[in-house]
Amino acid sequence: MHHHGVERHAKHLAQLKEKLNLSGQQDDAWKSFTQAMQKPEHSARPDRLAFEKMTTPERLEQMQKMRQQRDVLMQKRADGIQLFYAQLSAEQKTVFDAQSLRHMSRMHGGMHAAKMDHAKHH
Repeated sequence: MHHHGVERHAKHLAQLKEKLNLSGQQDDAWKSFTQAMQKPEHSARPDRLAFEKMTTPERLEQMQKMRQQRDVLMQKRADGIQLFYAQLSAEQKTVFDAQSLRHMSRMHGGMHAAKMDHAKHH
């Protein structure tokens, strides 16, 4: 992940922690949550030149492997969120829900805008 993305991710987590106003008893749950939320150091994308040299069936197989890797990462994050969420008070859950909705809306909006931009050019 790019350095800027690492900083943005760390800033987002720090802001979330501050807004949640966690108790000392929730520190271990927070640490487990932040570990589950860490982004991988490298992207699952194949080398473009190697991808171009593959046959169509090989590309499909590679794409399926990448999807499986993303699915594993998503499950790890989902498990981490659910375990952390279970440790929150009702008030903290309300804050967490609002923050995660904002974050997901931005992610979805960004992906949607990128797809629309891509469609305009093709």
